[in-house]
Amino acid sequence: MIKELVMEATNTLPDTATFDDILEAIYTRLKIEKGIESSKIDESLTTEELIKEIRQW
Repeated sequence: MIKELVMEATNTLPDTATFDDILEAIYTRLKIEKGIESSKIDESLTTEELIKEIRQW
């Protein structure tokens, strides 16, 4: 699964992409997938919980 995600994320980049661009694309894709999985098992925050957490930053 990870290999497929990496390939999908990097296939959309231009040929001139830097190593940093590649790492950012992979990291972003993995974070999105993690968020999707979390929402499937109801680990998401309510709006109120999110606002409270942001205020603590």
